Amino acid sequence: MEKLTENRCYLIRTKRHFVDRGLVAIGWSNIDFTQYSNSKEIVEAISNKYMIGRRANQIRRFVNMKQGDTIVIPLSMAVAIGSVKDDNLIYSPEDKAKDRANQRRINFFKNSNGELALIPRKSFATAFQSRLRAPGIIVNDISEFKGQLDKIINDLESSKSFSWSNRARQEIEKLEEEFKSMLLKNIRNGKTNLQAGGIGLEHLVKELLKVEGYEADVLSKRAFSSFADADVKASKSDRFTQTNLLIQVKHHQGTTGHWGIWQLKEIKNQSKIDYSDHQLVLVTSASVSEKLREDANELDITVIDGKGLVDWIFDCLEELPEMTKIKLGICEVPRTIEYL
Repeated sequence: MEKLTENRCYLIRTKRHFVDRGLVAIGWSNIDFTQYSNSKEIVEAISNKYMIGRRANQIRRFVNMKQGDTIVIPLSMAVAIGSVKDDNLIYSPEDKAKDRANQRRINFFKNSNGELALIPRKSFATAFQSRLRAPGIIVNDISEFKGQLDKIINDLESSKSFSWSNRARQEIEKLEEEFKSMLLKNIRNGKTNLQAGGIGLEHLVKELLKVEGYEADVLSKRAFSSFADADVKASKSDRFTQTNLLIQVKHHQGTTGHWGIWQLKEIKNQSKIDYSDHQLVLVTSASVSEKLREDANELDITVIDGKGLVDWIFDCLEELPEMTKIKLGICEVPRTIEYL
């Protein structure tokens, strides 16, 4: 008798409006995954256009998902959980402009009103909550947490509700968005007590990385030759993997241009030290163009824009040092919402 393969569990970062449509969507949209026979062919095709580095594993995970595999989507203070509907890949030309053309169908759990079931992050153990926050990874294998997820799924299937009421959820999401919008505005306009000249934002990124379990340091401005530059170096290891990051931080107001990714690219061209095992990351308080994201993808550089930065701050808020929150002008005061 053939042994059945146990379903795996994956965390996927995708936009909420895709989730509401029963989909997960990722990038590399210049390559139509449906035109290839397997993940090896897809990775080879992408490698001819993009410098994908260790992201190749993320692509393989997405392509090799099987019907019934558990999918977790991080959302604001909550997660959505579902299962892969079938073994088929989808290519959506209308989503190509947003670099989200490669997709999979997902059966997400719904509440009794037919709305997306939202499970508060605090329903999970601390280690799982930390994994939800990890920036830069689009598709992550989280099968080590299968026991926790199976318990939550069993409760969902037994009609035990983890979701907030629709009214409460809407009010909470509204308040969160107002908070993030104001925080981003203050950071961009220098209306915080962070050290001026961009140094304060570099130290904030260092603090965020420490919350994520990294050892992190702000680098000297003379750390690299030529115009190559990175502001923060970080590393994290466990019994299976070693993750190394070099991060360029830009404290900008409007739109960040290509200079940051060129500085990162130059590190591998000019540095006497081999940084081939380091993931390059651009973090900016500003917005970025789709062209920059495209070019960064080709260079295997992760980009976190202003909105991504405040999402990151929000996710780490409880564990950020009190002095860091004071510098950001964050005052944590309980408040109630009104039920009508």
